[in-house]
Amino acid sequence: MKHRYRWDEINQLGDLLEAEIVGHQFDRHRAHHLALTLAEQFPDMAKSMRLVADRMGVRT
Repeated sequence: MKHRYRWDEINQLGDLLEAEIVGHQFDRHRAHHLALTLAEQFPDMAKSMRLVADRMGVRT
């Protein structure tokens, strides 16, 4: 079955990850939420998105 990806959410997550890479502040909670949403919606990328979500987990 071919999945129709939600490119807007994928692009948003990409932007947040790029900000993390270059050391800019970013919305960690938003990245966590987007990764979990994509993991639920698209089983073929679920493992990768769960890894991202775990890394974006709340830090205290």
